[in-house]
Amino acid sequence: MPQPASLPRDIAHAVAATPPRLLLTGPAGSGKSALLSSVRQTLAGRGLTVGADPCSPPSSALVVDDAHTLPAESVLALAEQVRRGERPVVVATEPRPHRGDLRALLSAFGAHSALVELRPLSPREIAGRAATLGLTPRPEPIRAVHRLTGGARDVVDAALAALRDGTDPRRAAAARVRDRLGGGDPDLPRVLVLAGLGGTLDPLEVATVLGVDADRARELVDAARASGLLTVDGDVPIPAAAAVPAAVLGTHAVRTLAHRLAALRLDAGLLTADAARALAEAGVADARLADLLVTLADAAEPAQALPLYDAAIRAGADADALDVRRAEAAGLAGDLATAGQLTDRLLDRAATLPAGELAAATRIAATVAARRGMLGRSADLYEWLGPERAGADAPIAATVLLAAGRPDPAARFGPEAFGTEAAAPTSSAAAAQLLAAGLRESVGGDGRVAMNTLTRALSVHGAADRTRLLPDTPEAITALLCLHSGELAHAGAVLGRATAAPSVRHRLLSAWTALIGGDLPAATSAADELAPHATEQRDLLFLHGLRVGLARRGGDVGALTAAWTAAQGVVAEYSVDLLSLLPLGELWLAAVRLGEADRIAHLVGQAQDLLTTLGEPPLWGATLHWYGVQAAIAADRPAELLPHARALGSAAETTAYAAALARAGQAWLRVLQGDAGPTRVQAAAESLAAIGLPWDGARLAGEAALRVDETATATTLLQVARAVRHPSAAPRTAAPAPAADAPAAASPLSDREAEVADLVVAGLTYREVGSRLYISAKTVEHHVARIRRRLGAGSRSELISMLRALGHGTEVRQPGN
Repeated sequence: MPQPASLPRDIAHAVAATPPRLLLTGPAGSGKSALLSSVRQTLAGRGLTVGADPCSPPSSALVVDDAHTLPAESVLALAEQVRRGERPVVVATEPRPHRGDLRALLSAFGAHSALVELRPLSPREIAGRAATLGLTPRPEPIRAVHRLTGGARDVVDAALAALRDGTDPRRAAAARVRDRLGGGDPDLPRVLVLAGLGGTLDPLEVATVLGVDADRARELVDAARASGLLTVDGDVPIPAAAAVPAAVLGTHAVRTLAHRLAALRLDAGLLTADAARALAEAGVADARLADLLVTLADAAEPAQALPLYDAAIRAGADADALDVRRAEAAGLAGDLATAGQLTDRLLDRAATLPAGELAAATRIAATVAARRGMLGRSADLYEWLGPERAGADAPIAATVLLAAGRPDPAARFGPEAFGTEAAAPTSSAAAAQLLAAGLRESVGGDGRVAMNTLTRALSVHGAADRTRLLPDTPEAITALLCLHSGELAHAGAVLGRATAAPSVRHRLLSAWTALIGGDLPAATSAADELAPHATEQRDLLFLHGLRVGLARRGGDVGALTAAWTAAQGVVAEYSVDLLSLLPLGELWLAAVRLGEADRIAHLVGQAQDLLTTLGEPPLWGATLHWYGVQAAIAADRPAELLPHARALGSAAETTAYAAALARAGQAWLRVLQGDAGPTRVQAAAESLAAIGLPWDGARLAGEAALRVDETATATTLLQVARAVRHPSAAPRTAAPAPAADAPAAASPLSDREAEVADLVVAGLTYREVGSRLYISAKTVEHHVARIRRRLGAGSRSELISMLRALGHGTEVRQPGN
């Protein structure tokens, strides 16, 4: 006789009792029969006679499978045997809560605590079964099998066998479900289809839709829940069984059930969004269903709204009438391709569209273009629309046109030329008007008034605009103006006002705030986190600009080359506009640093033309001209610095930020001309730090230190660079006037550190340095780390530059000398 399989602990404990009593309950395919086979072998191994007839001798053990298939009188007889307690009784059954006889059996066993319920397999249990098949139980495939099967044991085994054999587990699982349904109750697939359509499996609803009596409906509900093909917590078919029942029944039968369910639910007013969608997808064409789906879509989040609108069209709604709403939902959900296709279709029939729909379609199309990095295309759309058709969206048009560098067309949409009487006094309309006014003021007026107006736009930016697709947000435009003006704290506060789930654009601008302010670790972390989510061209432009800026500040030429190369696809599609000058500036400097300035020269020219067309707005132009100063420095072309220095000088008359940049530009020019006056350089570096540009200030002081001959002056300037870059690392001291006979400043390094510095600057590896000084490479590494902290160097390249400025590496000294 074969040895019985090992029994689970709770089952083995029940079988070992005197007398053994056990009721196994579980859905179809849960392994009840296999367990009963092992129980029979265990009992037979004890010398007991095992039978399945309640009328067999009392000395024999009674083991009964599939008790739910027995007549009620047989089930009640089993319950009586259990209550008497005179013989071993082991029974397996599927749960049937609507049957009184099975409830009596359950009660009889429950009085002796002899109940074991077989539940769906957990991922951990699936992993164990996978291991027995020779599979490596990796987490993701195991989770996928669990999602597919809901833990139904026999369906799990089919999927795992397919994985082992290299075939499709989804197909194998569906085949197992099909086998089950093929040999069972012919009405069971109908109930499962009903569940898939959103039915509640309420017996009354099942009876009505299937056309059966109440008792049969209760029986079918129990059978469906005991099939193991529905989720435990939602009466929804498991993914492996989602399409099988419909395939078994055929399209006509499914559609008949769907129509009956739709009529019942619509009459009762109890149709949920999921059920309404499922019914439409099943082929129900009904005006009431279509209207309900449209209503549900109007109230849904964008990601859920689009499929509801699509379902409404399948149910009979007019597709043309829903195109604007579908385009809006698609755009808000990030599906720019669908939004663009729908608005193209709308604009093709512009002559027949109502004015409101035409303006909305233009706004959505303009937003799609803006997010694709083509604000010029957005401006083209609004010029085509014209102020007479823009209506309440006229301020949005003015904002787009001004940001695209088209002030005259923008003025046609302004309050002076068009008026705002067409717009209802809603919060969203007020926000749009304030945004346009603030941007207009930032270009041609007072910066303080501009910032105040934009901040007020934030305050009245209503929740309504969160449901409208806009080319840009008040938060983004205000934050960008802050970044162009050195108002980093204000930029952070503005971006912090966004919702609990800020957009990728807002998060990128927060990262730029960190970059410009010198917090490179925070900017790096944000760039890494946002990289998988930045998919729109505008976001990619800012991401690549951020990556390039980080690599440039880190002094890593390899990283800079990689970042510049990765940005080429976006650069090729870039459309210059006022709101994208920051990433253009960083890309410009990268191109110059890598000797590829020609690849971006046309964009730089377009940006300068845009600023000229807008009248050289100091609030926006100062930053690009500062990039121009640095580009001339990087290219070692002082003559190219002069136009940008003059532009900054003109802007200095209107903004303190531009004035600080102008002073720094003049200091840079003097440094390049060989006049690195420490007092002037320190003042310029500290003024840069004061306007939120500590990295730029440190670089100015560090570069000046490299260009002076006196060690004392170089050391002082390096201390300035360190203090500006790391304000808490060293006190700021006034730079002394250099003298020809000034004594050399005391080295900040110990003798041993000086020896290490000489050799590192000379290009030796840590191992070679250690060999020369008779110390380990690890000790050399510790020395270099201390030197870097002491000097406040931000990168290895910066450390080497600072050590060279201190005179290290010119003559490699020998140990002990």
